[in-house]
Amino acid sequence: MIEQYNDYYQRMLKFLAEPLPTEYPELLSRMGKLGVLMAKAGEYLTECQYKIDTVIDTECQANIELLDKYSASTFNMMIKAKGKDWNRLKTGFEKCCSTSVHQIDAIRTILSFEKAKMNLI
Repeated sequence: MIEQYNDYYQRMLKFLAEPLPTEYPELLSRMGKLGVLMAKAGEYLTECQYKIDTVIDTECQANIELLDKYSASTFNMMIKAKGKDWNRLKTGFEKCCSTSVHQIDAIRTILSFEKAKMNLI
């Protein structure tokens, strides 16, 4: 299952790495696609957090006897490390959301600039 989410993440990164188009219709189209990407990234982000919580819960129950052997903070770090792949994806989807917001803002700025130029003509 993690492979599927990793694939989603890689496709999002590829789209976000594309340069912004220069034509008005393509900019609007990209803006719409960025909105969809943000919604999907938010959904995947939520799923990743659920998977992290599941891993932590499962590992805590399976390794409760280690609490006698290690400090609580060490135990916590060991358990959280079990969900490191899901954590990486969670962080990645968070970055996809913020990059989308920045790209939408950039597109708005470009469109505003073009509108202002048209008003000067």
